[in-house]
Amino acid sequence: MRAAGAVAAGVESYVGAAVNDARRRGQSWVSVARAVNLSPDAARRKWQGYTGPEAASLPEAVMVESTPFSSAEYDVASARSNREQLGAALRYLLRASGRTTGAVADQAGIPATAFSRLLTGERIPEWPAVFTLTTILDGRPEELRMLWEWAKGRTPTAAHGGATAVARLGNAMRGLHLAAGRPTMRDLGLPGVHGAGKLRLLEAVVNGDSMAGWEDIALLVQHLGGSQEQFRHLWEDVQYSIFTLSVKAAVHGTD
Repeated sequence: MRAAGAVAAGVESYVGAAVNDARRRGQSWVSVARAVNLSPDAARRKWQGYTGPEAASLPEAVMVESTPFSSAEYDVASARSNREQLGAALRYLLRASGRTTGAVADQAGIPATAFSRLLTGERIPEWPAVFTLTTILDGRPEELRMLWEWAKGRTPTAAHGGATAVARLGNAMRGLHLAAGRPTMRDLGLPGVHGAGKLRLLEAVVNGDSMAGWEDIALLVQHLGGSQEQFRHLWEDVQYSIFTLSVKAAVHGTD
């Protein structure tokens, strides 16, 4: 019984550390409570002010540094609409292909007028049409999927699994970068960003090859003309997946 009690205490300590780390990374009590199957009030009462093991004691594979979001610091004044962003991404691909609107529309089996209205964001067809057009233009449909979802006024459901959440955020970043004309980090003129190392990191984030804290994501989204609110949801989905993995790793380590 003493051994069982020690195991239970160990699990509790690791879960407490995971909660502390998640809160430090900006996770809400609602997200924390959902991961540990408690109500937000119960989770807050149990772990607010937790003074157990430091978050650094969690497995390194699930540690992600981030900075809490400040809406006052990152206020998007004039983000382009989601419909315009989808159209801009397709226009970029069309220009890069060197083909005409009519030729692409004919190959896709849609009226040229419908394609033209999509390019301006005036009309958003269903996903199969966007998928086909993107493929014809040698683009990656997965990079335009979130732009299309947002253009249709849809809110994506939570991703199931960390890999799915990370891939979705990466594809959304690449899609936004495409809609902005694929500028380099130097072209964006990001304030307060100095040094080749930092620029390479942000370039990797934009390309979907690296993960970063919310401060960097928000800065990139702002200067690429996207909606921070929409990307915040995708980023939080990744963080929630990492937090859930932290809890599972803590419990699994006591088996």
